[in-house]
Amino acid sequence: MPIYEYECNGCKEKFEILVFRSDETVTCPKCDSRDIHRVLSVCGFKSGGDKGAASSRVGSTSASSCAGCTSGNCSSCH
Repeated sequence: MPIYEYECNGCKEKFEILVFRSDETVTCPKCDSRDIHRVLSVCGFKSGGDKGAASSRVGSTSASSCAGCTSGNCSSCH
């Protein structure tokens, strides 16, 4: 169930909505118009760097490591 971003063509309101079904009707929360379009969403990505949960897995040789992990690279699965 993805969250999509939309913009109303009438009032120019930008909003996000959780879409449960692909055939669900989406309307503008400000003016109740159906004249809307989906906008390209910007996604965030945070690299593990030298801190955080992702970096604690780099170099791990524990049983929880996947087959794609190497001693210095865990980018294929994490």
